[in-house]
Amino acid sequence: MPNILIDIGKINRTYGGAYQYSIALLRILSASSDNYRFFVYSEKPEEDIRQIVNNSSVMSFTDAPKYSKSRKAKLYTKLFNKINRLLGKSSRDLKKDKYDLLIKKYNIDIVHPPAQSLVKKRGVKSITTLHDVQELHFPEFFTSQQRANRAVRYKNAIDGADAVVVSYNHVKNDIVKYFDKPAENVHVILLDMQNLWCEKLTLKNSKSIDEFVIPENYLLYPASTWEHKNHKAVIKSIASFKEQGLQLVCTGYITEYYEKTLEPIIVEHGLQHHVHFLGIVSDDNLLLLYHKCLAVIVPTLYEAGSFPLMESMLMEIPVICSNVTSLPGTLGDGRFIFDPNSAEDIFEKIALICYDESYREENIRVIKRNALKLKNNRALEKIKVVYDKLSS
Repeated sequence: MPNILIDIGKINRTYGGAYQYSIALLRILSASSDNYRFFVYSEKPEEDIRQIVNNSSVMSFTDAPKYSKSRKAKLYTKLFNKINRLLGKSSRDLKKDKYDLLIKKYNIDIVHPPAQSLVKKRGVKSITTLHDVQELHFPEFFTSQQRANRAVRYKNAIDGADAVVVSYNHVKNDIVKYFDKPAENVHVILLDMQNLWCEKLTLKNSKSIDEFVIPENYLLYPASTWEHKNHKAVIKSIASFKEQGLQLVCTGYITEYYEKTLEPIIVEHGLQHHVHFLGIVSDDNLLLLYHKCLAVIVPTLYEAGSFPLMESMLMEIPVICSNVTSLPGTLGDGRFIFDPNSAEDIFEKIALICYDESYREENIRVIKRNALKLKNNRALEKIKVVYDKLSS
């Protein structure tokens, strides 16, 4: 029976999609048979994570490891690695750390992080999860230092991993093309969208939306304010709907980009009372915001996969989205997508989804049908194939 370390580390709600992915992965693995034993390492687990692990018969939390290395050992490692570099050898002395303690204590066979990282240790198989390589497509969204760090970190993770897990074929194609990873070692596994946070809550338990001073008619965009999320395109479009009273509500982690770029755009267009950034809200209130909105909009310029899009579909909330990466295939109908770089296209789709009743009804019919595909992707079965391959 393989022992598998799920390395969540520092991942929390501020990590956006990576956090949602971690929760979905844990839920799927928690339903696994007794053929596997999972040990979850999380520095400060959120309540969602605690509930999943504590209610599972095949999961348990690890202790918080404390590892300190003597000065003599550090000098030895540094000297050993320097000599190998001078000799042109690729093998290095693997620096000992907290993972050595975890692997030894829990007799770990496989380390599986749900994020873009790698734990490489002798005698242990390693998996890395690559959510996207956005910097290859939109380098302008990153500083030169960020691009360099991602290039080195992702290259090391992909090269060192025994298996790479991605959610979509377009990410796999990028990894094979740009990182020269054998295709057979890159596994496309889209997680099942089942037992999500929104399915465990009811509207009657949600707080009053009045506490946010939110208007009656609004579009919802739940996404952290990273540049590629393209909030500015929707903000500019909302300016054209002032007379209709349409407003925009955004939830999610607020980054420096908001103060630097988005807030000035709001002021420039006089939208201080029409655009609302609420930051991270409770699940109860997010559920209410979903159900009270006219529609959800996902205008992103790049996305491996969109949780707001999938959540909207599963809750049967009208939704429109960008025509990028996996989003059109997820939504499944070209009538409800738009060019995120076209103000005219965005304006047209907003007008239709908010004010054309037949368009809204058809949108709901389509998402009901395609939501069924999201619920069962045989994710557990596919993950087991990877585990069994690495264990053999």
